[in-house]
Amino acid sequence: MNAIWIIKTLTHVTLTVIIIMFIITGFGISNYQIIETLTGGVLSKLTSFQIHSNLIIPLIVLLVVHIAFTVGKKLKKENHP
Repeated sequence: MNAIWIIKTLTHVTLTVIIIMFIITGFGISNYQIIETLTGGVLSKLTSFQIHSNLIIPLIVLLVVHIAFTVGKKLKKENHP
């Protein structure tokens, strides 16, 4: 397997997981009663806020890497007809 392909796939999968966690924890901050009930009290409002706050940097880094892979692919196709 190509190492670049593995890195791209790992980046995309990790970004997807982080985005899903970001959405769930954001929902857990605003509608904590629902999320606490669904998670059995594991994801409280405070825990959701802490996780949500700590996901910002990884989300930005992975998003930039994802965009770089996509732009690099487009530029490579334009340079080689």
